[in-house]
Amino acid sequence: MWSRGVKIIFGVAFFGWLIIQTSSVNSATVDELRSQIDGHTNEIKKLEIEITGYQRDLSATAKTASGLQGEINRLELTRKKLAADIKVTENKIDRTDLEIKKITLEIGRKNQTVDDRRSALAESLREWRDRDNESLFEIMLTYNQLADFWNELDQLSALQRQVQGNIVVLRSLRAELEVSKSATEKERAELSRLRLRLADQKMLAEENKAEKDRLLKLTKNKEANYRTLLATTQAKKDAFERELFNFESQLKVIIDPKSIPSAGKGILAWPLDDIFITQRFGKTVDAKRLYVSGTHNGVDFRAAMGTPVKAVLAGVITGVGDTDRACPGTSYGKWVLIKHANGLSTVYGHLSLTKVVAGETVTTGQIIAYSGSSGYSTGPHLHLGVLATQGVKVGEYASKSCAGAILTMPLISVEAYLDPLVYL
Repeated sequence: MWSRGVKIIFGVAFFGWLIIQTSSVNSATVDELRSQIDGHTNEIKKLEIEITGYQRDLSATAKTASGLQGEINRLELTRKKLAADIKVTENKIDRTDLEIKKITLEIGRKNQTVDDRRSALAESLREWRDRDNESLFEIMLTYNQLADFWNELDQLSALQRQVQGNIVVLRSLRAELEVSKSATEKERAELSRLRLRLADQKMLAEENKAEKDRLLKLTKNKEANYRTLLATTQAKKDAFERELFNFESQLKVIIDPKSIPSAGKGILAWPLDDIFITQRFGKTVDAKRLYVSGTHNGVDFRAAMGTPVKAVLAGVITGVGDTDRACPGTSYGKWVLIKHANGLSTVYGHLSLTKVVAGETVTTGQIIAYSGSSGYSTGPHLHLGVLATQGVKVGEYASKSCAGAILTMPLISVEAYLDPLVYL
């Protein structure tokens, strides 16, 4: 007959065999999930290469001479890029779902292992408790040889240490897996939000197609008609700009230097993930060529349509609007104005879709809109203006150059315009 110690060792061995069998079954499932995850990863890499190609082509298109066919090509490339962006995010969401399932299986397997090891330890402890009712002399008498007695005690002691050590290790592993699961679920939530963001971009793609259709309808697909349309838009823009500049020059506001922060890098965050400045603030060569006033009142950044635009600093949304509703092809188009606590305000122009409302509080880096080409714009980009809050307000402006149309927009004293680059 086996001794009690031998029975315990055999029981634990059996538990180990059972765990190995269970692990083998779960392992097959985990391997299948891992294979699917790798498939999504490879698809994401292919799509990202494709997107890089679209971005390169869009940059090349922006540098070529303007023309109807060039504009149509830009709109088509933008549509393809937005569609690829959506596919990337959908693949990332699917991949994360699979990762969560894989981790959940691994957690379940580890939990089972812990439970089994605990059972083995409990059985061992019960045996020792039974032995506690016997004197050491009585226990020794159950063995033919004293060496057998000491040998079994050593085996039981080693077994207990091993089981306890396994439990500590497995608890640690389970805690790590729980942390991993929590992190993955957070990532999944983030990707779900990203999917909603790309749903916005899908809507932008549809608008992009509508814009292409409108362009073809207006020009009847003829270059001469397109040139005429550009000339008309330019004339209206110049007239509106001259009119607005004269109006803002009359808004005499004395800006208290103490009301705004001193110049310093990093006071404001960048509004885009990828930074490429296409036009700086002030009396630049391009400003003298492009603006009646001869000065550029902000900084322009290269940004393909649908690029997320972020708040450069926490603040409150002062206003959101679209000047194209009243006077198409002039001013900011779709815009957002944010008031910050440090005496500065920031305005974001030429947007394609806004994601905030007046009165809303936003955080630094929060997505507030998507870049576009609304208002007067020669192509998709982001216009960022930094202003002394004392000299800006949202109001209505009746434009004579737009047949008396009333535009709701930021009205800014010329003294309030600041160079964004001294704060970024």
